[in-house]
Amino acid sequence: MEPVAKALHFGEHTVQDASGASHTLYSSVDVKGLTGTDGRKYLLDLYRMTPVDVEFLESECMGDKPYPHKLVLLRPELVDIFWENSVRKAVQEYAAEKVKKSGESKAEESKAEDTKSEEPKSEEPKSEESKPEEPKSDEAPKDAMADFEFTLDFSPDAFATTTESNEDPLAAAVRSASQFLKNISVPGLARDLASYTTSPLSGDALVTAMHQRGINMRYLGRIADLLPADVKSVTNVRRLVIFEMVARATKHIIRGLFRSVPTYLHAETFALVASALVGARYCATPAEHLSAAARAYPVLAELTVQSLGAEIQQQVAQRFRYDLDLDVLFELVRDNERILLREVCMKVGAQLALQQYHFVRPDERTVYAEASAALGVSGAKLTKPARRAVRERVDAEMARATTVTVSDVMNFVAVAKVSVQSASFADEAFEAGRMSLEQGQKELGLELLLESLALHEQTFGFLHPESARCYAVVSLAHYDAGEAALAAEFMTKAVVISERTVGLDNPLTIHNYLNLSLYEHARGNTLLALRLMRHAMDLWRVVNSPDHPDLATAHNNIGVMLQALHLYDDALRFFDACVTARERLLGPEHVLVANAQHTLAKAMAITGDFAGAVQTERLAHKFFSSRFGDDDARSKETAEWLAELTFNAVRTAKLTKSAQEKIRDIASSASLAHVDTEGKEPSAPVKGSLPIDDLLKFITGSSSGPKPKPGRRARGPKGSRR
Repeated sequence: MEPVAKALHFGEHTVQDASGASHTLYSSVDVKGLTGTDGRKYLLDLYRMTPVDVEFLESECMGDKPYPHKLVLLRPELVDIFWENSVRKAVQEYAAEKVKKSGESKAEESKAEDTKSEEPKSEEPKSEESKPEEPKSDEAPKDAMADFEFTLDFSPDAFATTTESNEDPLAAAVRSASQFLKNISVPGLARDLASYTTSPLSGDALVTAMHQRGINMRYLGRIADLLPADVKSVTNVRRLVIFEMVARATKHIIRGLFRSVPTYLHAETFALVASALVGARYCATPAEHLSAAARAYPVLAELTVQSLGAEIQQQVAQRFRYDLDLDVLFELVRDNERILLREVCMKVGAQLALQQYHFVRPDERTVYAEASAALGVSGAKLTKPARRAVRERVDAEMARATTVTVSDVMNFVAVAKVSVQSASFADEAFEAGRMSLEQGQKELGLELLLESLALHEQTFGFLHPESARCYAVVSLAHYDAGEAALAAEFMTKAVVISERTVGLDNPLTIHNYLNLSLYEHARGNTLLALRLMRHAMDLWRVVNSPDHPDLATAHNNIGVMLQALHLYDDALRFFDACVTARERLLGPEHVLVANAQHTLAKAMAITGDFAGAVQTERLAHKFFSSRFGDDDARSKETAEWLAELTFNAVRTAKLTKSAQEKIRDIASSASLAHVDTEGKEPSAPVKGSLPIDDLLKFITGSSSGPKPKPGRRARGPKGSRR
């Protein structure tokens, strides 16, 4: 067990058996070892292979409202992060101590030299032979870290059954790791979420971000408390955290209901809970529409929107230590029902029919349009069978009693936790390739990434999320190298793999679609890029809401693509939406907001709105100048654009004023001519005094007669060509 213990940072500790005899172990006392009939040795009951989260155990598992269980362990990622952080801190302290000792030794040497210089010199100088020999320069230099020693081990049995003494170094390390999780890791993640350094798109992405930092799901409530409720910029991520707690609480409630009813009522049970959770505005009493078999069970017949909310509130308080206000929950769910419904389905493993779900009572016109689009028969003229099919769909939808019905629940699938083993050689080549690219060694970096890609395919196979991740990184490397065609080719493979392995609406798939649209635009396929972007936005609306911070970047990219197609007015709307979103999330004083304003000003200039462009560019220049100084490249660029836009705005204003004066002069002349000719007989108009419409026809040479079709010569009389 020693090699395994070394990898897990376990230290050798002493335990006692039932008879009181002492034994030394590396693993926990629950681990059992046996020798199989094949002669090989096996380990069983490996559920406690990490230390106990002693801070959470003492504060939340011993009170009046204890946590549901006491098996609260630290995640392996947290143990590794804490160990690396401790090593880094020990090295820094060692270096500081060594510098201090070096300074003290130099001070002592200088003091000794000063004392020696004050002593009287002897009359006879020492001979050359009596001088001490200088050290040879060719001696091997001493290792600067030769005397550095560091040991940090944990005991998996510390605080598990008895209260340990903090004097035990293994137990003290366990407590320090638990304090590191509580006081550093969790607040650090909350800060990154609030500043959008980390911006998860869905509940799965949030869980991945927490696990990468070694944070357990029981700290979701603490993260929600650290995110201020009155700050609009964190509304999206705070709602995501609360929805994750609500979805997990709903999972436990549904699991308890499934145990109380027979299997054939599971679909109706899920439809009832889902309708009560997200369809309260559609039907406030979904239990009234249960079947006779379901009404025979009181746990279903007595379930209401209020009782379900109270159960969710109790589960969230018990499992996540968060005081959930039901009014706040209903306000967050409003207009975001689809997001919460998806999260609950993912947690429970429920498969719903692919259709448009209504969370408020729709009007018949909306349902008719949706039914026509679903059948692919939208248009002014419909055949009789098409009209009949659309009408049947509309009647069925209007007769729907609740948001989710039993016929919508197609299946339940098992939600299994899988431990993905990493390929060491592939990961090493992957990290080496990324480091080479960051250092500017593009050829070496691409070569290492391609080697890592081959190793990933050999280890995991082609259809695996790790292979998709590697394809995406290789694609990005080719894009940075200016090879847009190869980048699009690799990213297409990444999209195909991610669709088939993690799902169509997974954040990984959505981000791959967004990147693929950029690469297709770079290679000149702008129309295809816009279609890919539209598809990614449709998937985005399924997973998250329009107030996500990353959506501003997507709006900016769409604007750039529309500009490439010379659709400047349409592009301007997306640039304006980008600025609005970033100002709402980040505030007016932010680098990303200033960059978006600079882009919007240029888009306004293209459409001819120089006055608006000057006003917007002035805001960007003011921020860059005050934040980075006038010598910054961004300040200089915005200053140049501001001067040019101001010149064009003044010039345009002068031209507009001159044109308005000419129009007024023409109008005055026409009025005078009308006064002079009043009371006289109308004469045949001559050129120079024609009406405006006739004057335009005279200038352009147009007439009221028919014009020849373009591309064919006009024919003279009797069909002869002119």
